[in-house]
Amino acid sequence: MGEPVLLALVFADRVISEDNGKKGIIGTFTKFFTGQFPVVFPPWGIYVCVTNLSPGDHEFSLELEHADSGEKVIGVGGNIRVNNGSEPVEIGIPIPHAVFPKEGRYILLFKVGKEIVGSRPLWVDKLNPPA
Repeated sequence: MGEPVLLALVFADRVISEDNGKKGIIGTFTKFFTGQFPVVFPPWGIYVCVTNLSPGDHEFSLELEHADSGEKVIGVGGNIRVNNGSEPVEIGIPIPHAVFPKEGRYILLFKVGKEIVGSRPLWVDKLNPPA
């Protein structure tokens, strides 16, 4: 197999696994808004879909950190089993408690082993109080 191919990396209010194996991705977003820091938002999730992995077991990780300071907000991971490398593998990760220390741009990295397969930004903005 060649390089892993990231098909999706999505922030969502919820990622559910249905009894038939389908994933439900509910309420996608790219920004959080808050009036104060540090802040913990209600539980949310991350949906990942990757393909072109060799058959067998693979470690994966998701790391979310502030783009400027490098402060880590999330560090989660696990193992995925690949039976057929040409079939996509879907992963739903619940995020019940992530503390964001300040506003700004955060970067989510998805890694298989030590290799970064893809990334995407998440913005956390401060709400301006009414005048």
